[in-house]
Amino acid sequence: MNLFKQLAKSLYSPKDIASFRFQGIGKTILYVFVLSLAAIVPASIFLGLTISSSITAAQQTIQSDLPSFAIKNGELTADTDKPLEIKDGELFIVLDPTGSFTSKELELKQNAVGILQKEFVLVSNGTAQSIPYNSAGDFSITKDQIVNFADQTGQLKPVIIGAAIVLLYLISSFSKFVEVTILALLGLMIRSMLKKKVNYKQSWVMSAYSVTLATLFLTIMNAVQAAVPSQGLVIWFVHLVMLYLSIKEVPSKKEPAVIV
Repeated sequence: MNLFKQLAKSLYSPKDIASFRFQGIGKTILYVFVLSLAAIVPASIFLGLTISSSITAAQQTIQSDLPSFAIKNGELTADTDKPLEIKDGELFIVLDPTGSFTSKELELKQNAVGILQKEFVLVSNGTAQSIPYNSAGDFSITKDQIVNFADQTGQLKPVIIGAAIVLLYLISSFSKFVEVTILALLGLMIRSMLKKKVNYKQSWVMSAYSVTLATLFLTIMNAVQAAVPSQGLVIWFVHLVMLYLSIKEVPSKKEPAVIV
């Protein structure tokens, strides 16, 4: 509960952030994990909805809209002499036994499933993952088998979504710790410039709270799906301003007395 109180405080008061510098490192690490969790809430919701709708759309499309096909000896054959491209919502499904499509072309579709001549391609948010058929050795499969597999996958949707969200959280947490660590190093430069009594541990703790404002702002923008121009520059500018103002609140170093 105290972590959430500090989360609220750190949104508006550099003086409060400066006072947190004496906090234990363990509590600060826990705070960063909590902040990372809050940051992925909108993305987790959208990811879950995307995965769920994509699996459902793929099931229906493969079963109803695609002709019979088979993958054998590392190559796709199908009852069609031209590529088939089906759009279901935001998802594109491509069946291409001719070799016309490439994974690069599928990336342009943002979200797509490609059953291509030599490989299977899955595209999510413009990033393609390719699996060549011959990488599985002596591999063969038919449309009916894929339909059965899709049905089984549909039953595992909660598990797949849960695993995807856990992976997203781990990536988010790692990124946030790297972000705080880099900011803490910059904090040492600010400390020297302002002649403040701040060691690296204290800089790291203050950095962890200084990233809160920009992180929650970005989370809200993601929730309403609003684009932030020059997002990286804006976020780091806010981080640095918050840390600068926080370090400024720390007492200055005492100059040694001069004996005349």
